[in-house]
Amino acid sequence: MRILFVAPYVPSLIRVRPFQFIRALAGLGHEITLVALGADGTQADAEALEALTPYCAAAHVVPLSKYAAAVRCALRLATPTPLWAAYCFSPEMKRLLGRLVRDRMFDVAHVEHLRAGHFAPVLRGRLPLVFDAVDCITDLQQQMMRAEGRGALSRLISWEEHIKLRRYEPKMAALFDRILITSESDAAALSALAEERGLSLPISVIPNGVDLDYFCPQPDAPLVPGNIIFSGKMSYAANRDAALYFCTQIFPVIRKEHPSATLTLAGSGPTADLRALAARPGQGIEVTGRVPDLRPFLARASVAVCPLRVGVGIQNKALEAMAMGKALVATPLASRPLQASAPGECLCVADTPLAFATQILHLLRWPDEAARLGTNARRYVETWHDWHSLACRLTALYEDAITAFQAKG
Repeated sequence: MRILFVAPYVPSLIRVRPFQFIRALAGLGHEITLVALGADGTQADAEALEALTPYCAAAHVVPLSKYAAAVRCALRLATPTPLWAAYCFSPEMKRLLGRLVRDRMFDVAHVEHLRAGHFAPVLRGRLPLVFDAVDCITDLQQQMMRAEGRGALSRLISWEEHIKLRRYEPKMAALFDRILITSESDAAALSALAEERGLSLPISVIPNGVDLDYFCPQPDAPLVPGNIIFSGKMSYAANRDAALYFCTQIFPVIRKEHPSATLTLAGSGPTADLRALAARPGQGIEVTGRVPDLRPFLARASVAVCPLRVGVGIQNKALEAMAMGKALVATPLASRPLQASAPGECLCVADTPLAFATQILHLLRWPDEAARLGTNARRYVETWHDWHSLACRLTALYEDAITAFQAKG
């Protein structure tokens, strides 16, 4: 197939879902033309684009000025358009997409995320449209509204954004012939929003995958006894909240019982409050910032954690740790999208700080149990989260979209 792949950012190993879909689709023999918004001149986008080059027949990156995006958001505060979408408005990208579909033949267009959904009207009626919602953003916004430590103005903006999203997200999704999303819970949330507006959406669940060749067990790597790891982009609000929650409410309980336990927060953009935790002597907390390769940090850890209290969809950080054969302790929210047979088989689930600390202490004291969980975790991701298998399912969804488009005449 000739696929027009539209994204509101340059896919990368940080924005792993579109990157790995592109790579896997190319491996299946599909021809991909990428059109993405990008921060002009950034090294990260340049590196990501270079990594994508072998998998794309063509790649177009339209610069997105942060200043212009902020102005667009400000101008749309009093409109029905949510800021999630307004930030990525780009007349230049709309013109480019119009030229591409006029001058070239594509079998299907794949549009990534709600942020890029507003490009659908440019493409609608000209070719089949598939929307990767990824997550239900309205659900995520509702969780963010409930987050602690938000001021009055922030709460007001969040509430207005939530109201706008409840209307915008299902209406925008209805423009597409087929929709995919990462989890059953997100699918149910988006379907419920659509039903509120008298709409029915053709949603399929295709979860995130993990690169099983890259993230694999390293049995020869030396373990650091008592080391616990939480990985992710630390500037992301949900990850920051999770890290602070773990550091302030869970880790002190662990240290009281296991004084030599250490915590590694591995990921880019740690905020000042997280860096301050690491700066305190004797706390046993390491904040790495951006690392070129996460695997050595995962390989040395005795236990991985995913203490998210806010979030939607499947967490890549959990899948990567499981793929490396690590015992994982997660909150119910983080574990809910996984298709694991039962807690205790391939991960541990804990819903309170004390339960979380107790599970970790048990795994630190009984490394054989941690190894058993890690082995089961690896087997689980091999079964459910292989990118090649997921790309085959996505190809079938493209075919369904083409059939639906043709049926409309």
